[in-house]
Amino acid sequence: MPPASPPSQPVGQTTSTPLPPAANDLSSLFSHIWRVTKAPSQPAPGSIFLANRTLLETSCTETYRIATWTIDQGSPRTLRVVEVKQMAFTANISDLTNSTLTLQKRLVRSKQTEDVTFTAVEGEYVCPDLRK
Repeated sequence: MPPASPPSQPVGQTTSTPLPPAANDLSSLFSHIWRVTKAPSQPAPGSIFLANRTLLETSCTETYRIATWTIDQGSPRTLRVVEVKQMAFTANISDLTNSTLTLQKRLVRSKQTEDVTFTAVEGEYVCPDLRK
């Protein structure tokens, strides 16, 4: 099945904001469920970037979060993520292949920068048992 094309309108907005032409090379982003394999803090969540500009974030210890994302018009490989109606972080895509996604996230509130590496989930995945 070919990857879905991003729509011309973000979720929850009524104005059209087309993606820049350079964003077309982000098709791998929408083709996978991404599991965090390297991050500065645990538990490492997983993410699903949907072409309709919805981001589903989850982890093995917490419930999910539904956020929205847009592409920075001035930098087509930079995503801007909004959580609870506030800008939460920007994420510069430093690597994107069919199996790996590497983001340099800049957290808005703390102004911290962290590198996060994701691996595409192939098949089934079960969270490991947690120590009590």
